Amino acid sequence: MLDQVQVNAPYRQLVDRYLESFLNYGINPEIGFDAHALETFSEEGMAKVARLIADCGRTTTFHGPFMDLAPGGIDEQIRAVTARRLQRTMELVPLFRPLSVVFHAGYDERRYHAHRAEWLSGSLATWEPLIRQAEEMGVVIHLENVYEQTPEMILTLIEKMDSENLGFCLDMGHMNVFGEVALAEWLDALGPHLKEVHLHDNNGHSDSHGPIGSGTAPFKELFQYLHDQEKRPVVTLEPHEEATLWVSLENLEKLWPWQEEGPRRF
Repeated sequence: MLDQVQVNAPYRQLVDRYLESFLNYGINPEIGFDAHALETFSEEGMAKVARLIADCGRTTTFHGPFMDLAPGGIDEQIRAVTARRLQRTMELVPLFRPLSVVFHAGYDERRYHAHRAEWLSGSLATWEPLIRQAEEMGVVIHLENVYEQTPEMILTLIEKMDSENLGFCLDMGHMNVFGEVALAEWLDALGPHLKEVHLHDNNGHSDSHGPIGSGTAPFKELFQYLHDQEKRPVVTLEPHEEATLWVSLENLEKLWPWQEEGPRRF
């Protein structure tokens, strides 16, 4: 199963601590880029890391920056900084040739409930150039849920942009703690656009990124849906501790409905 999934690692931690382990164990990285990584590390050094990963036959996905960013922010200057950070992430696609690039959609009803139309307009202005760039590069962008309580705004974004290079990344941990509707409602709305899943668990009260099966996230329901719909999304584990990874892998093998084969690879 380890060969069939992506495992999240912030770029700084990957190069400073975990790269050798990823290569030795045959782990496929989901590389997380934050502002520090985008500002500090040279493209020459990144190209070397990309070659090492490719030479070992590993696949790569990206997780773009999100801290302090607001793709649909009402303040145009904040939105402009956000667009620059996301654009810089896309500039690294030719180096690593990732299967997908995940960005947070960034809608929070508690912040934007009185400005929904403005948020949507600003968000479209941020995403549309990136989607056009993704189409030219032949890479797909997946919008991930975090504080979204329902699938409504992500679905609206995806439908309005209407691109084969744009899909949905369902984060099960985020849905379990921040979502206010059942998994079935997320799947009914966004299932046709579901291209990637982020797997981690929690107790429904804090985003603890625990191992699969340690909390209350409805993984059996998700996997049954994927089996019934014959969907094979990119599967990404997002442990915050090394021990969490091995427990998640063990439990994923027990829960995965296609015992004879792992998740679909691109």
